[in-house]
Amino acid sequence: MASTTFETLGTTTAATKASTGPISARIRDAFVYVADNAKVSDALDAVRRSRMPAGQAAVVFIVDGQGQYKGYARLSELLRADPESTIAATLEGADLAVAHDMDQEAAARRLQLKDVPLLPVVNSKREMIGVLTFDDAMDILELETSDDIYYKAGVGDVFHTEDHVRSEKLTQGPIWYTVRVRILFLMVTLAGGLIVGGLIDQFEDVLGAVLALAIFIPLVMDMGGNVGTQSSTIFARGYALGHVTIADFWRKNFAREALVGLTMAVGIALVAGTVAYFWQGVPNDIPQLGIVVGVALFTSVFLASCLGFLLPYIMIKIGVDHAPGADPFITTIKDFSGLLVYFSMAAWLIGVDL
Repeated sequence: MASTTFETLGTTTAATKASTGPISARIRDAFVYVADNAKVSDALDAVRRSRMPAGQAAVVFIVDGQGQYKGYARLSELLRADPESTIAATLEGADLAVAHDMDQEAAARRLQLKDVPLLPVVNSKREMIGVLTFDDAMDILELETSDDIYYKAGVGDVFHTEDHVRSEKLTQGPIWYTVRVRILFLMVTLAGGLIVGGLIDQFEDVLGAVLALAIFIPLVMDMGGNVGTQSSTIFARGYALGHVTIADFWRKNFAREALVGLTMAVGIALVAGTVAYFWQGVPNDIPQLGIVVGVALFTSVFLASCLGFLLPYIMIKIGVDHAPGADPFITTIKDFSGLLVYFSMAAWLIGVDL
């Protein structure tokens, strides 16, 4: 098989509109390759004859007689090698190729981790059919990151999750579109707020008997909210980058986050409980207030930290988009549980009849 520049249908295929999909939607079908029995000089001749952009000519791919991918050789290595030596002496990356039906974000992540400008794409017969360029991979990751940010903020299009959420459409498009994609999870938050409000109403007598309790309600709610947002954001980014995996979730990811949450909860509870004791407890002759605030914050922070990882995991397992859906439920659950512990302990320790 002679050294060749493979150019069949042009330099690139059209990209799909979806942010996720097979890598075949992004591959470029023009690249430089030589046979596995070719000499280094043959590979250099193929580069000279090619009309490829500099980035696509920086790597020469190596295939066998059936066109199956065997590896690649860097142009820099070829220039330093003996022209009469075989190309096999400079071969590397035999396991680098990805299948044409691989998810394009996963392929882009793989190219990002490898020190190469191109990623070879093969069909089911391992025949090389194209390449993914570094520029295309960065475009894919930029689109995916933008979508994740929009979904995280609750402004993703939850009705058509395969479409990109464009900033222009959200800021300059139809008003109804913007309202529609933002209001759904605001309704979840609204319902959660009403539930928490109902809980506070049930403990109206406790709050009336010890007015100092009202001072620490925002602290219990906001601290848990911040911790829950931190945890769910860390999960979302870790899952997108492959640092959080479903297979090792319980043993590795959740166990670590629970330990982090436990440590933070103890520290925050001790500090806030001490402040509450000296600030409002002792002056108002209710030293138990420090314990109440400390235990409530411990519960809220630890629970929010665990929920920040657990709820997105559950949503992924049942096939629901975790990015926009996790935070409203985390907020409602940790607010309800934190305030329930707060008022229940206050009624018990301070001696207020419900």
